[in-house]
Amino acid sequence: MKKILLLILPVILTAQDVKIGNWKNYLAYNSASYIAESNSNIYCIANGSLYYLNKSDESVSRMSKINGLSDVDLNKASYSSDLNLLIITYNNCNIDIVSNNEIINISDIKRKEIAGLKEINNIILKDSIAYLSTSMGLILVDLEKKEIKDTYRIRESSEGVYVNSCCFIGDTIVVATNNGLYFADENISNLSDYSSWGRLNNAYNDYDDIVYNNGNLFIDSLNEVVSISVNQNIIVTSYRDSVCINNNCIKDVRFENIKYGLIDNDLNVWVADSINGLLKFKNNSYQTSYVPEGPIINNLFNIEYLNDKLYLCHGGHTNYSSNLGLKSGVSIKNVFDEWTNYDRYDLDDSKDILSVAEKNNIQYYASWKDGIIAMEEGDLVEKYNFYNTNGALDTTYYSSGRIRVSDLKFDLNGNLWGLSSEVNNPLFVKTQDDNWFSFSMNQDRVGLFFDKLIIDSHNQKWGVIARGGGVFVYDDNNTISNAADDRFKILNTNIGFGGLPSMWVYSIEEDLEGAIWIGTDKGIGIIYNPSYVFSNYNFDAQQVLIQDGDYGQYLLSEEKIKCIKIDQANRKWIGTEKSGVFLVSDDGLEQILHFTSKNSPLLSNNIIDIAINHKNGEVFFGTEKGIISYRSDATTAQEIQSETHVFPNPVRENYNGPIAINGLVRNANIKITDTDGNLIFDGYANGGQAIWNGKNKNNVRVSTGVYLVFSSDETGKEKIVSKILVIN
Repeated sequence: MKKILLLILPVILTAQDVKIGNWKNYLAYNSASYIAESNSNIYCIANGSLYYLNKSDESVSRMSKINGLSDVDLNKASYSSDLNLLIITYNNCNIDIVSNNEIINISDIKRKEIAGLKEINNIILKDSIAYLSTSMGLILVDLEKKEIKDTYRIRESSEGVYVNSCCFIGDTIVVATNNGLYFADENISNLSDYSSWGRLNNAYNDYDDIVYNNGNLFIDSLNEVVSISVNQNIIVTSYRDSVCINNNCIKDVRFENIKYGLIDNDLNVWVADSINGLLKFKNNSYQTSYVPEGPIINNLFNIEYLNDKLYLCHGGHTNYSSNLGLKSGVSIKNVFDEWTNYDRYDLDDSKDILSVAEKNNIQYYASWKDGIIAMEEGDLVEKYNFYNTNGALDTTYYSSGRIRVSDLKFDLNGNLWGLSSEVNNPLFVKTQDDNWFSFSMNQDRVGLFFDKLIIDSHNQKWGVIARGGGVFVYDDNNTISNAADDRFKILNTNIGFGGLPSMWVYSIEEDLEGAIWIGTDKGIGIIYNPSYVFSNYNFDAQQVLIQDGDYGQYLLSEEKIKCIKIDQANRKWIGTEKSGVFLVSDDGLEQILHFTSKNSPLLSNNIIDIAINHKNGEVFFGTEKGIISYRSDATTAQEIQSETHVFPNPVRENYNGPIAINGLVRNANIKITDTDGNLIFDGYANGGQAIWNGKNKNNVRVSTGVYLVFSSDETGKEKIVSKILVIN
């Protein structure tokens, strides 16, 4: 059993930067699936996340790993008014109990290895016991002792049955299973013996919900019924498109896919709809919906931070072959944390959006099926295909209507470059004056798939050839319209031809010093001299050797590197398939941070993509469970030292966090002194931001007073850039 302090995060109307070193989630909440009520709150599970509505002031607060929950992917919740606690279960059978501002984790079922299906289907509370209906039987949780009390396994011959729900008729427990109804006297000492249970009738049907009320047993035996609940002797039966309170049914245009219905203590009806979120009805009339801001879904393929907006592309494919046919398009977050979604229909009937590029307030979306869609302020500008690109956007060789674009990037001259798969000319460009060209690398188009594209500081195009194809480099010699002087090279694992750690490449990025970092299934290779690719000089990728005593190992050589992003201190944020996120120094020799789902609020160890807001240092991690961010300490540097910003300032006596000095020149040397000139701190900025912990060289918090901040650039020129007031 593990205890964690609960911190509540309200949903606020304007965006706020979290403190350096803190986390923030950006999860979807529109797909509601379950509801529970306490004396003061309505709890809602949506998209596997949890939020609650305060019934008196209608404020909405989120609960997640950031403020103490132990896991992700919630499925059920129930509140005990007698004990004043909330019990939460997860899809992986983890359990949290929220009580007295603490979260107590019970992970016994999650950790137990069980053959076959393992899931929790329902929670019923009686006295101080939570009865969990599970695929493993009826599991009892002692809510006072915060521990598993017992497990009742119900069997038919040698076969166990799945318990879907349970209820009580006096001292009799009745369970609904996939093989009929069973009952037992709860006072029998050995209910874990399946022979203590009897059949309630001779039916062998698969029953879901079961509720006892006023002498009647209500059983869900119909496929049309989604859920049955009871409160104050009122039965609520939910169907996919309607909710019936006793025999009075509510139909509403907002009912698209109901998952659960509940009537609260004030006789308001609450409906969890997987499309439209949490809906409230009073006297059978719709009142309002409560859905926290967030993306349309948690699934993502690619994330980008462009011009103060975060883009989540919700497309995909099955290892580059079949389309997933995802219709959710793209979700966009602005600086106020307000979200907009453009779905398939907004994008002119386009599916599987994989990437985005932006120029002059026009967004260009790459579809793995439908070419390129240009949008401006939510309006369609153009949909590019074979016919309006002079054939540069070619269709796949086997389908006249399928254009598979994997990535888009602008070069420094404003030309839009992209990659298309299963065509003869996979590299294409749209010039500033709207002319289109495409280029061949003499490859067989059958099974020719591409992934990421970057354009380096030498204007060379680098692309990932999927399915173990290595990397290509293309040089158009700055004459786009003349392909005769172009050069290209396919890099592989051979010496003199790239020296890649592996042909299976998943990520590629240029750092601030011009080196190309290439992520593979066997770690990272670095091409330090990309300008040598088309010369006779050695340009092969090198691996960083991490020395540990007498032993050495190449950097992350056992990991599949899914993504690499460079922050403004030239440090590398590296996302892996199984081990979470690593932050390493500019040269890769030092591991600065390592986040996993166990040691941090990270939602999953499978990292799909990473994006960075360089202005404030917020790093976004796109995982298989959704997106979450971490406030880092590296920001964009100023070219000339001018005005700086210190946060917080003044530093009050109850503040113990980092003090950020922002707006510095790159990697500036920072000195902090008192007014007498005594040196308090000496350090360097990460990009354009330095961090001071408010302590002197003896690691003692400084006394009340004014402290001067001096900054010197690479030439050694020094000047006072700020003053900090510390109050103790």
